[in-house]
Amino acid sequence: MRLLWVVPRFGPGVVGGAETLVRALALRAVPEGWSAEVATTCAEDHATWANALPAGTHRDEGVVVHRFAVGPRDEARFAEAHAAVMAGSADYLDEAEWLAQSVRCPGMERFIEEAGDRFDLVVLSPYLFGTTFWGAAVAPGRAALVPCLHDEPYARTAPVRAMLGAVRGCLFNAPGEERLARRLARVRDGGVVGSGIDPAGPPPPPPAALAEAAPYLVYAGRLEEGKRVDVLVDHVVRMRREDPSAPRLVLIGRGPYAPPRAARDHVVTLGFVSDEVKRAAFAGALALVNASDLESLSLVQLEAWREGTPCVVSAGSEVMADHCSASGGGFTFTDAASFRDAVRTLRADGALRADMGRRGREYTMDLYGWPAVRRRFRATVERLAA
Repeated sequence: MRLLWVVPRFGPGVVGGAETLVRALALRAVPEGWSAEVATTCAEDHATWANALPAGTHRDEGVVVHRFAVGPRDEARFAEAHAAVMAGSADYLDEAEWLAQSVRCPGMERFIEEAGDRFDLVVLSPYLFGTTFWGAAVAPGRAALVPCLHDEPYARTAPVRAMLGAVRGCLFNAPGEERLARRLARVRDGGVVGSGIDPAGPPPPPPAALAEAAPYLVYAGRLEEGKRVDVLVDHVVRMRREDPSAPRLVLIGRGPYAPPRAARDHVVTLGFVSDEVKRAAFAGALALVNASDLESLSLVQLEAWREGTPCVVSAGSEVMADHCSASGGGFTFTDAASFRDAVRTLRADGALRADMGRRGREYTMDLYGWPAVRRRFRATVERLAA
């Protein structure tokens, strides 16, 4: 089996959920005897898409990586079309222009067209970038998606829905994501694969900043309003104003959002941290908390469960709510009151908290440990490539 992965950014230092997922699958899920190559851009920054890396063919941990320069874009027209899509007022021309002015690599498209016959399957991710849409358009009969799909305006555009139905099928991250895709389009085939989690031993000791913050809740991910981090901060501030002994919130990650000055006594921002510090933060937290509605897997939810830490997550995220329901490893919330009640319950009942953490860990390792992910990956790819 010969695979070509197509992703807008690829490399050990790239931060992003879909990019991290594709890298993990490309390096760790491909069975022995199969071959895999990567087609990607020369960009490192998804905000500017500047061509920061050299074009050409390189190797990354044994994987052949083909880099192509990002083509010219009309950023003003992209901004106009993007605003119309987000407002729900876009017509088909706006939707097409949004994708036409998205990140696009003419050289990559030529490569897929000319070299595509060398590969049994071209696997593209994530759904909302031009590299995926235009790459799939070159050869939909050989293309499959790892869509990383969210219930958002982009997903409901006519071009995206057409793409979901045109490719051979999809490798989904979770059942909730697959249900969303099948509500949006006539997906030809697909299956849940996800990303793997390694078992872990005892977590490292927490740094001083975490020890001083205890008791605390932890959020890990992009710091932006699109992930509703502002809502999460507001819930914690409200809770601590009612009860000053309530847990603080520790934020891990980078992004444009910063807590307001009024939240300074209630929030600790660590920024980007090492995996060891993140593990220590998860293990020492009362719970992982996440107000985002836009998740296709929520790797951090699984990573927190691996450490035996329960989760309190948005009921608006079908994927995260599914994980909690199937595992018994956490609570969902809809507003500040239900968030506060979930946190209070975990504080008051240590046995319940420990049981939820145990259930979450068992669920994670049973369904998202690497052996299970590799089995699902092989079975799904072989079916899509047949």
